[in-house]
Amino acid sequence: MTDRVGLYRCRNGTKTQWRVRWFGDYAPGSGKQKRYSKTFSRKLDAERFQSAKAAELRSGAPRDLSTETLAEYCRWWLQYRARGQGLRPATVYLYENTIGRLCHYFGDTTLLRQITAQAAEMFLAELCPLQGEKPLSNWTRSQILRKCKTLFGDAESRDFIARNPFKKLRGPKTSVTAWYYLDRGEYRKLLDVTPSLREQALYALCYTAGLRLTEAVALRWADIDFETGQVSVVRYAGTDTLPPFDIKDNELRSIPLPQQTIDLLLRVQAEAPDNVPYALMSKRRYERVVAKWEACRAEGRAWFNRDYGNNVLTRFKRRIRRAGIKAGGKTLTIHTLRKCCCQNWIQDGQPINVVKMLMGHADIGTTERHYSQVTAEQRLQVAAAATARLQTPAAEAGADATDPKLTFSPDFACQEAGERR
Repeated sequence: MTDRVGLYRCRNGTKTQWRVRWFGDYAPGSGKQKRYSKTFSRKLDAERFQSAKAAELRSGAPRDLSTETLAEYCRWWLQYRARGQGLRPATVYLYENTIGRLCHYFGDTTLLRQITAQAAEMFLAELCPLQGEKPLSNWTRSQILRKCKTLFGDAESRDFIARNPFKKLRGPKTSVTAWYYLDRGEYRKLLDVTPSLREQALYALCYTAGLRLTEAVALRWADIDFETGQVSVVRYAGTDTLPPFDIKDNELRSIPLPQQTIDLLLRVQAEAPDNVPYALMSKRRYERVVAKWEACRAEGRAWFNRDYGNNVLTRFKRRIRRAGIKAGGKTLTIHTLRKCCCQNWIQDGQPINVVKMLMGHADIGTTERHYSQVTAEQRLQVAAAATARLQTPAAEAGADATDPKLTFSPDFACQEAGERR
């Protein structure tokens, strides 16, 4: 099979044109190669295309031009790639939203290979809210770009297109929203003005265990180990009677609970209604969740984790006002309690990689950037306290606190290892 890409001079009426020709793959039926050509008005443009096409064929790129349309490819991708891989319904929804924007902008019948890097850049620049949507934030624009990179990256890997037009594009910089740090004293005030035990337990699980709101609301009694004092975040598949629960970032995790939170959960358990598997649900709320799940199944709609919750934010804001807590314009929601938990762990000296695992983050950068407002001075205080704790055993052993034999001496390490053996 030849990789030759020819350049020919031709005439179109009185105009001189330059035509680049190359061959496709052998057709299974006829055994012949299909011929392709592209015409240019300038020789320089034709020579550049000829050189690029020859390099493309030598690299093993597909010879035949794909006739896959944007709508056809996206329909296939959603069916076989997204849903077939068991993505969370919320993630599938984001892909569906992105695909809708792509088809609306480029048109359903646009060939996938016709979407160039320049066209992709224009698509991102002209992103605008769809009907009924709020103005798009930089975070939303970055999410759309990431989904486009995945969609067209798969198309490139399957030879639908020669290159991913979104690959080298960069999204807008997302700013870190300032959130209000609720200290331990304010947290106790919040619990004091909250009359419901279930609400108190909800706030406690977010503030002391770092659970997301949906993770706390959908928590089952089976996920709480009172003997070891731990709570586990577990994925559940949907059944005939109970809806599914998906875990963000696929992070199964167990978190230790402080005694105060354990005592609070024990009080909730003592008053829990019979035959309700969820720890923080009343009988009435549980029946509503089951009815909503039955409706989703009957209508073929997807179930989202947010379907577990009810209007808890309104009550939370009411409790914050009663506790006399003023955020000063900063964000203060139930999710902020989870961020406060993260900051408390960091301030108490927990390593950042351990905090990342406890929070269930896939990327440590998320923990550092969005969940920690620890200042440089606070970090130095934590480091100093950790150093003091390391020096304590040396002082108890009667050695100087900075004795290198207790820290860095190879002889001491070998001696200690021999004693263990």
